[in-house]
Amino acid sequence: MKELSIYQIKDKALTSGRSVFSVQQLSNLIGKPKNISTVYMSRLLKKHLAFRLIKGKISFLKDDLIIATQLVEPSYISLDSALLFHHLIKQAQKNVECVTTRNSKNYSDLNIIYHKIPKELFFGYKRYNMADSYVFVAEPEKAIIDGLYLNRYSEIDISEHKKLNFSKYAEILKKFNGKGNKKLKKMIY
Repeated sequence: MKELSIYQIKDKALTSGRSVFSVQQLSNLIGKPKNISTVYMSRLLKKHLAFRLIKGKISFLKDDLIIATQLVEPSYISLDSALLFHHLIKQAQKNVECVTTRNSKNYSDLNIIYHKIPKELFFGYKRYNMADSYVFVAEPEKAIIDGLYLNRYSEIDISEHKKLNFSKYAEILKKFNGKGNKKLKKMIY
């Protein structure tokens, strides 16, 4: 097998459209066993061609939104972070807030928080290309519903947001029949 340089690995990673890699994902990318990929990962970190996020995960880009989307999968950016992304609020948040179907996690060193939602509520987001990679971000109406579901918003004056599509709330609530549906309908209507 031909030896890859760490510069070739970085180029291959960036042209893949992905920024965050676990050892297994890097192994799949370069076609080498995990133990060899671990060595390459170490070399990439030493040469500052990538940086460590958490144990076993690196990123080739220093973009908080990209990292937040790709660090824990499945996940998408939601709540105030999504509203800021869509220019519906102006105040930047300290943390990037995401939702996932996995357990809630707070990576305070990375300023990323993941909130657990049920699988039945995991929809209403879009993929956006960003800096040779991608992010998944909730549509504004879905970000508000996520916030209401997670009790992050006790109530919200949705009429103040001119860009919101009010029929989307009904569309979203129609798709979600899980626990909390009645509470959400009451808060929205």
